[in-house]
Order: sequence, then C-alpha cells, then structure tokens
Amino acid sequence: MSNLILPFLPENLESLHGHEQEIHTKAILYINSQSVLKEHLELIQECLNVLYGMLTVHQQRTDDELTLQYLGIRMFNTVVASTKLLLIGYYQVSFAVQRDLLETGFLLDYFASFPQQVSLWKQATDEQLERDFSPVVIRKALDNRDKAQGRKRKEIYKRLCKYASHPSYPGFKLVAPKGLGEIGPFYDEKYLGSSLGELVLRAPYFVLIFLTYFKQLPSNFLKPHTQFLIKYKSWAQKYLKADLSHIDIESVEQLLQLL
Repeated sequence: MSNLILPFLPENLESLHGHEQEIHTKAILYINSQSVLKEHLELIQECLNVLYGMLTVHQQRTDDELTLQYLGIRMFNTVVASTKLLLIGYYQVSFAVQRDLLETGFLLDYFASFPQQVSLWKQATDEQLERDFSPVVIRKALDNRDKAQGRKRKEIYKRLCKYASHPSYPGFKLVAPKGLGEIGPFYDEKYLGSSLGELVLRAPYFVLIFLTYFKQLPSNFLKPHTQFLIKYKSWAQKYLKADLSHIDIESVEQLLQLL
C-alpha cells in the first residue's frame, strides 16, 4: 500500500480555522433564534439556488448571453463569499466583497436598459472602459434613466468604500468593536446582523434583474425560479413595504403546484 500524503495546515492556520468554525456555529445559532435574520438568510439561499440553476441549465444562444452568464457567475461567487465571511466573523471583508456585488449588479442593470452596450463593453480598451463603463459612469446612467433624486447609488457605493473597501480611520470600527482592535475573525451580533441585512437588500434585486435576460427557460428550471419569486415577493412586502405585483407571481405559483 502506497503512502498517502495528507494535506495539512501550519499549526497557527489550523487553529485559526477552528476559531472560524466556532464563530460560524455561534452565528448560525443566533440567526436561527432571530426570525428576521433567519428570513434574510433563507432569501439569500433562494438567490443562490436560482442563480446556480440558471447558470447550469441555460444554454447561451449568443455571445452577449455568454457574457451575461459570466457576470452571473461573478455575482454567485460574490454572494457566496460575502455570506461565508460574515458567518465566520470577517465583517469588514464581507462588506468589501459586497461592493463588488454592487458594481456587478449595477452593470447588469445598465445592460438591461442598454443591451447594445454588452458587446461594446466586452471589446472595450482600458481607456474606453474608464471613459464609458466606469462605476461612476454606470451609476450616473442609471440615475438619469430613473430620474433619481439624491444619488442614492452613489451614497451606497461611497459608504462601502469608506468603511470596508478603502483603508480609512472610520472603517476601523469594523475591526475594532468597543474600541479594541480584533486580530482575525471575531463574533459580534450587531455586525453579523448589519452585514447580512446589507447583503439581502442587494442580492435578490440584482438576481431578479439577471433573470430577466433569459427567456424560454427549460421546465426543470421552473421550480427554483418560482420559489425565488414567491420568497422575494413575500420578503419585500414584509421588510421593504414594496409592491412587487408587477411580477407575475400567481401564474408561477400555479406552475409550482404542478412540479
């Protein structure tokens, strides 16, 4: 019998991994004890289910659809990473990853209104990307489309930059609870709730935008698609007081009964 070389971590990294697992257990127990946070995490799970299904069952028909699926993969990975990080106590890094989700989601939203730009973006030079597709250009285009007042997209983006993505003194509070710096992951129920709350505000909305790109879906995708729509409508009405009646939930509920 040949000798097996088993993978291992240096002692300090193994200890760190164990600490992360302890925090993860505490986080899950706390979330399950809080109905609001539990519903947030359940909606995140539906986001991942529907994204995974969309990315694995749909066969792209055009190069532009393939490009959009690449963005969908990036969004899936970002939501997974941000969720994992907040569950094991890296709240600042979770918020930083959420800025990536924000940029990807805004870009998907932009392409939904300006589909002819997909191929231009794909082939753009560095100079063209900076001039025509930078985050600030995309945000302004979306604000102009919506006739938005107050530039809320800018505020959200700037907040994530200030407190998470860019090193800043105000941002140190995400690694220094109660004024004391924490090296590595730590458990904090306030930060756990706020990072999960921020993620659930963005991910379902961007997933909904992503789904609008793809028509004539195969029948084996109807169930996760339907479950996501039903869950999102219920959550949005409860927590955002938002009317999503423009989404045809009744028809997909009927489909769900047949699956």
